[in-house]
Amino acid sequence: MRTPVQSAGMAGDGDLLRRLEAREPAALEVIYGRYSAYVMGISLRILGSREEAEEVVQDVFWQLWKATLRYDPARGRFSTWLFSVTRNRCIDRLRASARAPARADGSELGLLATDDDQEVEAYQVERQKEVRAQLELLSDEQRQAIELAFFRGLSHVEIASTTGEALGTVKSRIRRGLLRLREGLERPREVTP
Repeated sequence: MRTPVQSAGMAGDGDLLRRLEAREPAALEVIYGRYSAYVMGISLRILGSREEAEEVVQDVFWQLWKATLRYDPARGRFSTWLFSVTRNRCIDRLRASARAPARADGSELGLLATDDDQEVEAYQVERQKEVRAQLELLSDEQRQAIELAFFRGLSHVEIASTTGEALGTVKSRIRRGLLRLREGLERPREVTP
């Protein structure tokens, strides 16, 4: 006989979110187990502080439990939505403290708890490698604008001010860069023996 957590652990994200809306603690436990390292990694990279990153993780999952965060599957994958929620929470923290984002060094990222679901962890690691590889294919200007926007949390106006470029140029670089990233990530991968 399976425990509620074991039963929930085999469910997909959509089913888990429906169970979470029905206030099943086992669903939250499984979602946390699947995605807490992912949320922690994003938070740590943006905030550069383990303590603050832990607070963001707690806040994101608490808000999920309270049902004040609403995921709409028609708008994209859960992990993409969770990335946006986490990034926004981190940016809110940075703005509230009126400080520039710090970049975490690799040593902190290596201390993250490993996920019990090795498939999810392996997928996330591979996807991160793919994103990094695609970022390297962008022009220096596009890559810089995207990194400032998504990893440093700067607005388009702040990026224009930082780089000395026109606002329209910054917006165009981000848009074109994101389109190229999407195309590169959607392209079928070649499997090497």
